[in-house]
Amino acid sequence: HDPTHDKSFSATEKQVLQTNPILEAFGNAMTLRNDNSSRFGKFIILQFDRVSEQNPRPKICGASIQTYLLEKTRVAQVTKSERNYHIFHQLYETILMRQTESPGKTSSSPSLPTGLNINS
Repeated sequence: HDPTHDKSFSATEKQVLQTNPILEAFGNAMTLRNDNSSRFGKFIILQFDRVSEQNPRPKICGASIQTYLLEKTRVAQVTKSERNYHIFHQLYETILMRQTESPGKTSSSPSLPTGLNINS
């Protein structure tokens, strides 16, 4: 069930739900035990409109999201056989894809910090 196309959800509710994949890209990483391990926490405060006779089902009218990176050291150094946060790999893959799509450009890999463990 994809809530982004569900008409019963308000635009604000859809926006709050759509933040999750973005937050996970910045906070999840591949570890020895799990390919999609959450290395962050998030605290979401949802704001609802008032319930009334005209509005029996309150809707989300706002939200505040606090994120907490649990493994700050992973940004600079990663254990062998593990990978850094997914966002780094997604950006790297996008760079590679655009380089191969651009005519006249060489397909050499861009230089990246060693802690990314791209090819692990």
